[in-house]
Amino acid sequence: MDSSYETFLGGSTKPAQDRISVTVNSQNVISLNANCYRLLGRPEAVKLAFSRDLQTIAVTPCSPRLGEAFPVQTKNNSGRRINAAPFCRHFRIHIDSTLRFLEPYLDPEGTLHLDLRKVVSVAQVRRKRVKAETRP
Repeated sequence: MDSSYETFLGGSTKPAQDRISVTVNSQNVISLNANCYRLLGRPEAVKLAFSRDLQTIAVTPCSPRLGEAFPVQTKNNSGRRINAAPFCRHFRIHIDSTLRFLEPYLDPEGTLHLDLRKVVSVAQVRRKRVKAETRP
């Protein structure tokens, strides 16, 4: 293939019940789809950890009573969200647009690993509205 072509790394769309979808946006909100939330055990809260060497975020279910707990909030009828802004500020993680993690990995201990080196931008480009001309 000619070197001027770029390969799309996002892959095809899988059925919702099979897909683990995790994104993080510029407001540092981590969003989980219903399947990912179910596989995590439907926790009320999670602990967040960061590996600087691996550039990976670890999301571990925990009791909401712990001081380091981040509440898991309802995003819509099936998705969940985690406000990770304090975490991202502390570790100086800067997100410019909405990123989807390409290979979210759930280990046997129930920790979700999110590699910041393996993401694709899924930000929606907003088009400018063209005002209709008004005639006298």
